[in-house]
Amino acid sequence: MTDTARLDKPFDKSGYWAVILGGSSGFGLATAKRMAKAGMNILIGHKDTGGAVETSIKPHFDEIRAQGVRLVTHNVNLFDEDGRGEVFESIAENAGKAKVHLFMHSIAAGACKLLTEDRGHDFKAEAFRGLSASLKKEGVSVSPETLKKAANDAFHEGRCDALHTLADSKIPYRDTMLEEADLQRTVWMMGYDHMLWTRELHKEGLLSPSARVVALTSEGNTVSWKGYAAVSAAKCGLEACGRALAVELGPHGIRSFILQPGITDTPAGNAIPNFDLMKAEARIRNPSRRLTTPEDVAAVVCGMCLPGFDWVNGAIIRVDGGEAVSGG
Repeated sequence: MTDTARLDKPFDKSGYWAVILGGSSGFGLATAKRMAKAGMNILIGHKDTGGAVETSIKPHFDEIRAQGVRLVTHNVNLFDEDGRGEVFESIAENAGKAKVHLFMHSIAAGACKLLTEDRGHDFKAEAFRGLSASLKKEGVSVSPETLKKAANDAFHEGRCDALHTLADSKIPYRDTMLEEADLQRTVWMMGYDHMLWTRELHKEGLLSPSARVVALTSEGNTVSWKGYAAVSAAKCGLEACGRALAVELGPHGIRSFILQPGITDTPAGNAIPNFDLMKAEARIRNPSRRLTTPEDVAAVVCGMCLPGFDWVNGAIIRVDGGEAVSGG
């Protein structure tokens, strides 16, 4: 193999596998494509309708296979014992002992609901009334309702991101409040499920001697977004589990990372209330004046799988172009 080929496909002929749960869209799919391009075989667990698989997902899977690697996919409920068992048995059968070099948990299945009824002060209505009164003093008569409509049109149709504080979101809060079952399910699925899978893969000897285990958090780990309480709780638990994995599996050569992407336009992100407003704010705040992309994150994951990342362990790594540290 030439040096150029080695750089382009660092895992070619290694026999290594990337196991990605939630690999049919967003960060998971982008990472699957990137690791396939690097020469790694791919096993994906996902849950989608049959129609979605045929119309929108299959072309992406075909693109992965075109890289000359093996791709195994399972469209199952990953939180059902039968589905989990099917995927785990497939990992053991296809990858085999010590060949899973990347395990990535990219499942977003949390409840984005308010804790209580939203009775906060209506600052937007107050702003439109104030602006209407100020315009009237200048001899221009425009009602608050007209100003509100103009702000929404300019934001949603004219892409005027700076109006995000005045515009109404097209992603409303759920009608129902957060219930205990929602919280329990969210914390399990997005909080410690990653740890349980990793522990089992290690126990069965399926992880490579220098495997990387990766999960995803968000800025909602420290910033309170309305309607994000359950997911925020899950992310904090996920980060604690990631640190525990780093300490307990580190002696075995396994490295644990939690990635914190910036605001990214993904199906999971667009399920968060007010996410259209959040994306606009992020485009303004980010030093590069754009959103993070799944490909940005996938490139980092691929780099983390290389030997040069051996001495990084237990870190929460921001992949956001400086978004989190920018005041806008």
